[in-house]
Amino acid sequence: MVKICSRELLSIGKVDHFSTGRSSTNNAYKSLRFKIYGSHHNLAAYQLGIMRLKNRTRSLVSFLAICCYFSLAVNLAGPIRGETNRKSKKVSEPNQETLFNFKSEKSGDDWIVVNDNVMGGRSEGGFNIKKKRLLFSGSTNTNGGGFSSIRTKPKSLGLTNKDGIVLRYKGDGRTYKFGVRMEKSSVSYRADFKTSKDGKGWEIAKIPFSSLQPSWRGVKLSLSRYPLDKDKIQSIGVMIYDKKDGPFQLHIDWINTYVDHDLK
Repeated sequence: MVKICSRELLSIGKVDHFSTGRSSTNNAYKSLRFKIYGSHHNLAAYQLGIMRLKNRTRSLVSFLAICCYFSLAVNLAGPIRGETNRKSKKVSEPNQETLFNFKSEKSGDDWIVVNDNVMGGRSEGGFNIKKKRLLFSGSTNTNGGGFSSIRTKPKSLGLTNKDGIVLRYKGDGRTYKFGVRMEKSSVSYRADFKTSKDGKGWEIAKIPFSSLQPSWRGVKLSLSRYPLDKDKIQSIGVMIYDKKDGPFQLHIDWINTYVDHDLK
């Protein structure tokens, strides 16, 4: 930095405390500017540098504005539709409603266990509420029925205007089945959903009612002959029946219903 002493300021262009003329002031400014920059060439270089700095600043501001715009657009767009098995955040989508969660200590009162021992099988399975989540676990044995399941006690679920079910879960790499039952009927309607083996992250399964296939005691039935009536659904459940032996473990955070507005 160039230092200008007060004596030099008073001597430049004859400026003192009693000088008020415009020409004297201008001459003083020019002389002071020469003192600081040394020459008109250095002053021009300084002004050019300032101009370049301003241009770069404008470019940076424009770039940041574009980045903010696209970030906002992505956030407003929300999650991609149609994903049925994906890593998930805890917050559910706006078009969903909670059907079952497990925050209450009495949440387990709505559920029952049905294993293959009803037909002479040897599989073991059950559930408990742990850390406000449902844990479905046990061990399957294919020397017999080879399945374990849990389902809700019959009651009206109000699914008439809903298009399907969404589950948030963490699994063990095995394949499970989600199913529903209608009132006064032993026919089950089920669809498979897969789980990741690492079990480190929560996943989402989005299951349309239209994807559920009817069966009775493991025998597949015709959907045209046994159509699903959403008005009459009174029970939902989860089952493991992948024809494998060994332990299983499935954590369920919540079960929601959803409405697909694109179909309306």
